[in-house]
Amino acid sequence: MSKSTKKDPVKTVIEEDSPAQTDCNADAPLVDEESPQQAPEDVPFLEPIDMEQLAQEVDSRTAECATLRDQLTRLHAEFDNYRKRIARDNEHLRKTAAEDLIREILPVADNLERALAHAEDTANGLAEGVQMILGQLRGVLAGRGLEAIPSVGEMFNPKVHEALAQMPSQTHAQDLIIEEFQRGYRIGNYVLRPAQVIVSSGQPDVSQTEQENHAEPA
Repeated sequence: MSKSTKKDPVKTVIEEDSPAQTDCNADAPLVDEESPQQAPEDVPFLEPIDMEQLAQEVDSRTAECATLRDQLTRLHAEFDNYRKRIARDNEHLRKTAAEDLIREILPVADNLERALAHAEDTANGLAEGVQMILGQLRGVLAGRGLEAIPSVGEMFNPKVHEALAQMPSQTHAQDLIIEEFQRGYRIGNYVLRPAQVIVSSGQPDVSQTEQENHAEPA
C-alpha cells in the first residue's frame, strides 16, 4: 500500500497566486562602475599676439635693466671711494699721532744739542754720554721718517724756512741763509717745523754806509 504525498492546500494557493519574479533591472542600461565618467575637454582660446605691444614691453624691460646696471655700477664706485677714504683717513690719523709725538720730542733733541755746544770738554764721559743719547734719539726719529731741513748756505725758501731777520753781507748773496737759530725738520714733503734762519740782504748800500760812517763821532 503506497503512501500518497499530501500537499498543503494553503501553500499551494499562495504559490499559484504569486506572480513570477522578474529582474526589474533587466531593461536598464549596463553601467561600468569602475570606468570614470569622461568630461569634455576644455580647449584653450589663444588670443592673437600684438607684436607692437610685445616690442614695447621688451624695450621697457631692456631700459629697466640698463638703469639697474647703471645704479649697481655707481653703488660699486661709491663703495670703493668710501673704502679708499676710510683707509686714507686712518693713515692720516696714524701719521698725525706720530707727528704730534715727534713734535714734542724735538725740544729734547734741541736741548741736548745746546748742551753739547756749550760743553767745555767734549772728551769727558758726560759729554760722550750726551752725544750717545743724542745719536740714539736721532736714529729713532730718522726711523720714523724725520729728516733735517738744510739751511745754512741754502737759498731762502719760505716753504721750509722762517726768516727771523735780514742782514747785509759782503760775502753772501741776497736771499742766502747765513745763520740758523733753530733746526727745521720734515717728514717726506710735510714740514713738521720750519727752520728759523737769518737771511742775507746782499751787499750793503754804499751811500747809507758812508752816511753812517760820517755820522759817527771822530
